[in-house]
Amino acid sequence: MKEFYSSGIPYLDDLMGGVLLGDNVVWILGPGTYYDYFLECFLTVKEDNPFKNIYVSFDFPPQKIYTRYKEFFDKEDFILVDAFTFGKAKGDEFFQSFYKSETSVSRSFRVHCIKDLSDPTEFIKVIRELQNEFKEGSLCKYAFDSLTGMQELWGEKETLHFFTYTCPKLFELKALAYWPLAKDAHSKAFLANISHITQLVIHLDSQGDSTCTAGFLKMDGRPSQLLNGVHYYNFQDNEIKFLEPSEQADERRFKTYGLSYQGRDSERIPSFLRNKDRINIGSRIKDFRLKKNISQVELARILDISPSALSQIESNQSLPSLKLFVDIARCLEKSLDSFFIDPPTPLKNQRQNRRERG
Repeated sequence: MKEFYSSGIPYLDDLMGGVLLGDNVVWILGPGTYYDYFLECFLTVKEDNPFKNIYVSFDFPPQKIYTRYKEFFDKEDFILVDAFTFGKAKGDEFFQSFYKSETSVSRSFRVHCIKDLSDPTEFIKVIRELQNEFKEGSLCKYAFDSLTGMQELWGEKETLHFFTYTCPKLFELKALAYWPLAKDAHSKAFLANISHITQLVIHLDSQGDSTCTAGFLKMDGRPSQLLNGVHYYNFQDNEIKFLEPSEQADERRFKTYGLSYQGRDSERIPSFLRNKDRINIGSRIKDFRLKKNISQVELARILDISPSALSQIESNQSLPSLKLFVDIARCLEKSLDSFFIDPPTPLKNQRQNRRERG
């Protein structure tokens, strides 16, 4: 039986049934789209079963997060992982003062301040400790406040490596996670890799006035027709308010601003989600299988799928589900990110390329 919980936005819940345990939701953000309020609704919505909330901050100081969330949670129900103070803020005394003031004694939630951010080692250690702490019997929500901020700190490769490990891990732990990123701050390859691994991709954009749009670009386990529409909302009285169908703009406006997958409007879809830009992981699966000298029939038997299903995956006619993808990686003893990183060019090919350029 699927276990859905509220996103905190009734309109979205009506559309997609809520968020399913294990869902990782990637939000692609244009400027001025009020994502902070989508996140606040997600974290603070009242559920029958209480969640532990783990907020991982790269872009916002602890003072701001404390002020925003201190009234909502009991001490043990909100945990801040501060990768901002010694990250973007470079240890600035003003932000460190949070840990020296009376607030640090009386604050209403736990804080893990990451002091060594020269590489992801200490950060990953803290995240894994939290995952182990809430491994069984706990409902957890994770809010990674910025994949863009993470990339600015560590670069694309390290950020992708962290995501390709953590996203399936949270899926297995049946946690819920939000992962926002800035629309124009990442390469097409990075965005394509992220979109393949996660379960939901939602695109928020602004229309230049008070109106914003939300479009579903990927929705595992939901009706496919949800991918063909655009939904209008605005921000009023400190609330996200979606327009009911009768209030939506006319058909012409839908065509102007739409995220339709059909006709000329398909050009408005981010290019990393178009078929021509998709990463062909099937060929990588086949390469790794052959290097381990495993037949297609044998690997299909281990995975408990038909050889024809595996053949379709290896020929890039279909994509594996996240669970099957994780199982394939384990069988082939490969990390998930290795399926998305191009193999190094052989030395003799490099020399040939140099000669051709010369």
